Amino acid sequence: MTVFRGLIAYPITPFRPDGAINFDELVRHLADLAVSGVDSIAILGSSGSFAYLNRNERRQVLETGVKAIKAANPDLAVIGGVSAVGTRELLLNIEDAQAAGVDGLLVSTVSYVPLNEDEVHAQSLAAAASTALPICLYSNPGTTQFSFSLELIAELARVRNIVAVKESAADTETFLHRDEQLRRMVPEGFSHGMSGDVLIGEAGAAADAWHSGPASVLPHHYRLLRDAAVNGDTDKLADARQVMAPLLNYFNSLRKLSNLYALARAAGVDAGDPRRPLLPLPGSSQRELARLLDALPDPASV
Repeated sequence: MTVFRGLIAYPITPFRPDGAINFDELVRHLADLAVSGVDSIAILGSSGSFAYLNRNERRQVLETGVKAIKAANPDLAVIGGVSAVGTRELLLNIEDAQAAGVDGLLVSTVSYVPLNEDEVHAQSLAAAASTALPICLYSNPGTTQFSFSLELIAELARVRNIVAVKESAADTETFLHRDEQLRRMVPEGFSHGMSGDVLIGEAGAAADAWHSGPASVLPHHYRLLRDAAVNGDTDKLADARQVMAPLLNYFNSLRKLSNLYALARAAGVDAGDPRRPLLPLPGSSQRELARLLDALPDPASV
């Protein structure tokens, strides 16, 4: 079973107009995504609004999501996002995710006071010691104000069940440089994954995994893009990049998370609006996103 390799889709958690979770739509959306060709699905990543849900809601989303995905595709890996500001809460989330039946865990360094390396090291070890499930660490300095050094990743990669890192880099050159260095420092089989959809469109072939929110809305286009990159089909890769670039560039210019809800809605998902205090995109941005989505050709024709 592939857990932290290949195309990993990060779906939204849909909401009703009153802000309650729309579990019916969550089941429908995840069941469709499970048979779309993605390699795994990560529930309750940033795309899943984990930061805006309480523990009971997170547990319900994981339980509902795992059941829906496994019913549609029993062999597909399900990753549970368990990130929390406090280590105590993180460990409780890990308990809930294990009970829900996930196949792997995603841990981000979310915080109120930005963490230092000693704190991230200690928290990562505590997470790994609490479970036998494989863990992917998430380096997302733009949100968490903490950037994993290569040395810290390499040290944590020696822990038996810390098997992957998901990275958002400032640009292609930075990711490729870190990738080249990191592969000499970590055990064979450790997954160096890429986050950031414009970055994926430019340099995705270098990454063991693509971690993407839009891939949950456009799985067939992302599958085509990744297959071309992995297979070294430069013509198909160039064509797929050209087709997706206008949408991804515009998507990336919009407010995070609100943009994914708008994209999901434009694609026919009953996503609702992001939970307050986040606001939906202005109508003009939603219409332009929908226009660019409609302009995408059928992936079979690319």
